[in-house]
Amino acid sequence: MILLEELAAIIAKQREMEMRKADGQIRSIDFNDALLDSHALDITGVRRCGKSTIMRQRMRVKDTPWFYVNFESPLLTQFEMRDTIRLDALIEKSGARRLFFDEVDQFSGWEKYVRQKLDESFHVCISGSNASLLEGELGTKLTGRHISKELFPFSYEEYLCFTNQSADAASTLTYAQDGGFPRYLQTHEEVILQELFDDIVYRDVIVHNKIRDIAAVRELTAYLIENIGCRFTASRMLKPLGVASASTITQWCDWIEKAYLFFFVPIFSDSEKARLLNPKKVYCVDTGLEYSVSSRRIPNDGARFENLVYLALRRKYKDISYFDDNGECDFIIRERHTVHAAVQACTKLTDECKDREIDGLLKALKTLNLTCGTIVTLDQSDKVVCDGCTLNVTPFWEWARAGTDL
Repeated sequence: MILLEELAAIIAKQREMEMRKADGQIRSIDFNDALLDSHALDITGVRRCGKSTIMRQRMRVKDTPWFYVNFESPLLTQFEMRDTIRLDALIEKSGARRLFFDEVDQFSGWEKYVRQKLDESFHVCISGSNASLLEGELGTKLTGRHISKELFPFSYEEYLCFTNQSADAASTLTYAQDGGFPRYLQTHEEVILQELFDDIVYRDVIVHNKIRDIAAVRELTAYLIENIGCRFTASRMLKPLGVASASTITQWCDWIEKAYLFFFVPIFSDSEKARLLNPKKVYCVDTGLEYSVSSRRIPNDGARFENLVYLALRRKYKDISYFDDNGECDFIIRERHTVHAAVQACTKLTDECKDREIDGLLKALKTLNLTCGTIVTLDQSDKVVCDGCTLNVTPFWEWARAGTDL
């Protein structure tokens, strides 16, 4: 329990700190604002990607009172459901009808409280650093009453705006090395990203999910950061991690993905069993994070470039898989269970790799009954017509700025 006077002082201090902060770079999240008359807006994404900045911008967009609480504050670790009575008193005293709850999942029972405030006709915006915010109780207590939006570190377009660079191959390389975490781009102190990586692993994976084998999870994430773009199976990690069951590692990977640290891309198949049993390809949430934490220090490394292309796709699409059937294609995009596009990532189409990259994409197109595919490169443009299919070769800096049109 927390006393009213203590709670009031904490919230007043948080408000004062928010008032002093700059608006930051405008981040767009696409939805109908009128829906907030009846729906909560929930924003999820990896830690430090800008969720609080989005909330701050929304606080100031209207000249009406707002009420803000960051539940991640160490001073609110004892906050309980019964303390919402005192919170209600402070909200009523403020006269605010717009509520902003940052890292709301830090207190148990938040779903019922948010539903209560919606029923009382408040506008509610919440944030969390874990995709599980969108599951469980949220799905039952707020069914049909919330709008879910994911936020990632800066996109290439946002990166160009923030760093005042031009769209070209040079900025693509610096983007691959820098990534899109705003704080790092302000300082370029790699320790920021290294500590952020450790923080996500410990707080959003280990503590959040009450994992006891801390050392094994740390070893797993260290392995993943060194193997982006590679295929991964839980069974191969049993001996290195000293874990008895592959299902345990699979569960850890699920929690790691929900913390938005790594993504595990399955093989393309209509069989759910095949998608589960075949190796998954691993990608990190930010190439700058990977560059700072891993031992690989080559800015235009092929795996890092492939990761860059994946992230550009992931911001727009969720159903992404890889194709492997006598030829490999990096990304197959599905929308509403219909195959939408095939994308190959290759820094440069050289004589050594050209045939492999083209043949893999062609095989995917033929198998999936598509007539057009995309090869994203560092700085090459071309159009290849082959076997009734058109392959558009396009530089990342053009493709990403065009909204990853496929």
